[in-house]
Amino acid sequence: MSNGHTSLPQYSPVLIVGAGPTGLSLAVELARRNIECLLIDRRPEPLPFDRATVIHSRSLEIFESMGVIDAFLERGHLMRGFNIFAYGQIVAQTDFNGLECRHPYDLNLSENETEEILTERLVALGGAVARGWELSSLEQSESHVTAQLRSTNGTEQTVTADWLVGTDGIHSRVRESCEIDVDGHRYLRRWGVIDGHLKDWQHAPDRAAIQIEAPALNPIPLPRERWRIYFRADDDIDNAALLEQINAGLEILSPGSRLHEPDEPMLYHTYRQLSAHYQSGRVLLAGDAAHACSPIEGHGMNMGIHDSFNLGWKLALVIEGIADAKLLDSYEQERRPAAAAVGASGDIAEELRSIPNDPAAVERVKRALCAMLTTSRGQLQAAQAESELELHYRDSPLVSGYHSAGDAARQHWLGPLPGDCTPDAGPLLKPGSAEAVQLSQLICNEGHSLLWMATDQTEVPDFEKFHHILQACGEFWIISTAPPPEFLPESSLQEFWLHDVEGKVHARFGVIDASLFLIRPDGHIAFRSEPPELARVASYFENLFN
Repeated sequence: MSNGHTSLPQYSPVLIVGAGPTGLSLAVELARRNIECLLIDRRPEPLPFDRATVIHSRSLEIFESMGVIDAFLERGHLMRGFNIFAYGQIVAQTDFNGLECRHPYDLNLSENETEEILTERLVALGGAVARGWELSSLEQSESHVTAQLRSTNGTEQTVTADWLVGTDGIHSRVRESCEIDVDGHRYLRRWGVIDGHLKDWQHAPDRAAIQIEAPALNPIPLPRERWRIYFRADDDIDNAALLEQINAGLEILSPGSRLHEPDEPMLYHTYRQLSAHYQSGRVLLAGDAAHACSPIEGHGMNMGIHDSFNLGWKLALVIEGIADAKLLDSYEQERRPAAAAVGASGDIAEELRSIPNDPAAVERVKRALCAMLTTSRGQLQAAQAESELELHYRDSPLVSGYHSAGDAARQHWLGPLPGDCTPDAGPLLKPGSAEAVQLSQLICNEGHSLLWMATDQTEVPDFEKFHHILQACGEFWIISTAPPPEFLPESSLQEFWLHDVEGKVHARFGVIDASLFLIRPDGHIAFRSEPPELARVASYFENLFN
């Protein structure tokens, strides 16, 4: 890790401005693929505290692909759901245990610790963060971007990059330099956050609490038996009055509870924003530089991480010369609608949490939440929305499907569609092994994964065609509800055979007849074919790369 007193390289294939979770995730994704990048941040040292806390299920899947999941699980606190309170009574609940994924929970960890883990991973991959450097200005041509950088000690340096990515937050200098318009609004009331211990807390330590009525607290469990409390704050309130307000709310939620050993409260305004574009020439935006949403649903940091996971593999293919730069068009086409949907959801949540301090208004919101969350279906929908596993790219030009019976037959497909996030399932057994693996473990690689879903022992691909396709794929697997035959047409196919012993993988994918699924490096389904046709996979790669 360097600082503003150290000179920077004059050239880098990628310059990333901003070393928060978004910028670090992108740097890790590039480093995993041996793409050199320069990651800078204007702060001489990382912030010792930040307000983002909740890491959702989909982000945990991403961290598993990055190779950092063990560190997150070791340091974070598992949260299994949340309780909604009205005047001290639990009126509704959401439980994450019903999620069918590898990580059916939220993981709570301070953003600064998330940054520490990602920084350690980047360093292990040979990368670094250059701290104490900020962007002064940039110019670009058809072939490169020229960035003027300034250090904390006043040193100036010019860096040329093939691509520049702005991950520098809601007031992005990169976005301003490219004159990219941004629409949105500021929420009227400030949010506040404070950490501390809760004495005599009477509720489950693996569930957050959401208080409907004023003072509208959200206590969130953290590691080491600490809690992070989010609250609304008037502009003219002082710290003493804030603590009195927080303790009054805790008394309602859990009589006798008080906040002990609190940190200094941090107050901030929040925004909903969406950039008109995510790309201008050779400059791209990600994270808060591209979009911002209400913190009430905990999506902000997670969405930035997802941006980087979407962009990283595409940018790597372009830099390596494997794919045309037009591939990057799909980044905005896929991620901007997702940000718009999350922003709209945040507006609705803000409206629900901005009710008058009046029993009739509280009762109305209580009835609305109960209507949504008292059924098993409502519970599951709320958990899926929280997890971000349901966000898809079905409308992307980068995904497609084929059915031999025509397009009408595709309308009756069961299971995930092209553009959806790949579901997890198992167990899967390799020939001669008693150790079972889950599907999600097989697709954690830097390239595409091809799943040939067979329903008997005879539905195997031609080895020569398979070998050709394998050159474009990171992984190839034959997944069958039958064990492998003693003699395959090509014995070398035996090592790619996986036995879906209980049929759960086929069931999750909606496979009735033999099918094929091509999985992108970011875990979304790129192509689905019924029956399997390797020639169509070859055509998909030709279009992707050219």
